[in-house]
Amino acid sequence: MKTPLRAALLCALIAITALLPAILAAANPDKLWEIVNQECVPNMIGHNEPGPCRLVDRQRGFTILKDIVGAGQFLLIPTRRLTGIESPELLAPDAPNYWAYAWEQSHLVGEALGKKLTRDQIGLEINSAAARSQLQLHIHIDCLRADLPQLLRTHQTDAPDQWLPLMLDSHRYWIMRLTGSTLGDANPFKLAAAMNPDAHNSAAMAAQSLLLTGARFGDGSEGSYLIDTPVNFDRGERGNAEALLDHSCSL
Repeated sequence: MKTPLRAALLCALIAITALLPAILAAANPDKLWEIVNQECVPNMIGHNEPGPCRLVDRQRGFTILKDIVGAGQFLLIPTRRLTGIESPELLAPDAPNYWAYAWEQSHLVGEALGKKLTRDQIGLEINSAAARSQLQLHIHIDCLRADLPQLLRTHQTDAPDQWLPLMLDSHRYWIMRLTGSTLGDANPFKLAAAMNPDAHNSAAMAAQSLLLTGARFGDGSEGSYLIDTPVNFDRGERGNAEALLDHSCSL
């Protein structure tokens, strides 16, 4: 990781720690975990019915829940207790690739809207510790902001698998171009952790927010863009990559 970015993440950690009481005071920050652990999984075990979740995959350890916000937004929620992006279990060698699972379910967005979406119209996102209200890891699956596909195409010739700076909405992000129609072995959590020399530092991970969107490059091949949104309180940036999604799906 570039030294300035590392310093910014460490400063952000201090601010995040100060915000934790407010996060914990949110209206039932364990609500998502309760829905998964007390309703969806027991219903699947007892009745082979995932409700109120849309899907319970017990073998791979995740659920899909329709979010109450937006017509097409869904959440991937693990069936194990994981607080969020900073959970060290996400970086274990045998950790599930929840991003790959979420991308498999991205067709649900178009189905809910009654229209077929292209891969570059869909975004997967997770917020930083400072920008979330729930204390159970969840990945948002929804429409990407309509202006972003064209903007991101300017990065279609970037060297793959390398973090490069990205200026967007007057904010500084980091972007990585990934090749292949699926993620394969690429795990965004581990790619983000590798930006930091202290790869397993949960504090550094807590100060990041990630967004993944599909892409079709100029040569016709498919891939993805991974965007890292570091927390920077000096500039009013709380690590909220959800701002790059469009819950109204005004495509």
